[in-house]
Amino acid sequence: MIEITDLSHVTLIVRDPEASRRFYEGVLGMEEAPTPSGFNPNITWFRKGSAEVHLLHAPIAVQEPGDKPSHPETERDLVRARHLAFAVQDVDAVVRVLGEHGIPVVLGPRPRGDGAIQTYCYDPDGHLIELHTLPTV
Repeated sequence: MIEITDLSHVTLIVRDPEASRRFYEGVLGMEEAPTPSGFNPNITWFRKGSAEVHLLHAPIAVQEPGDKPSHPETERDLVRARHLAFAVQDVDAVVRVLGEHGIPVVLGPRPRGDGAIQTYCYDPDGHLIELHTLPTV
C-alpha cells in the first residue's frame, strides 16, 4: 500500500493569470512561490501553509480553463460538484473579504455536518472554491 503523507498541490488552468493572481494572492492571501528553474514560466505557483496551487496559463495547457457549469437541483446542491477546499479560521471574515472584492458567495455560510462551517465562491475561471472552518467532531 502507498503511504500518502500530504496533498502536494493542485494544478488549475487559467485564462487570465493576472485576474487569478488577484484572487489567489489578493483575496485568499496565498503567496507566490518561486517556480523552480527549468519549469515553464507560464506556470505560477501560490502557497499558504502546506496548501499549494499551480496556475497553468491557458495557452500552454492541453485542456480548457475552468469547469463546466454545475446544475444544482433540490436533491443535489452545489457541493456535489468538483471543487477545491481550503481550511480557514473565520468564515465570517471570508464572507466580508469576498464582499470587499465583489466576489459573490454562491452557497453558505452553512454547517457542513461535522462541526465545520463552509461557504463557496468561484475563482475567475469558474473553479468552485470551498472555504471552511476545521471540523469539531
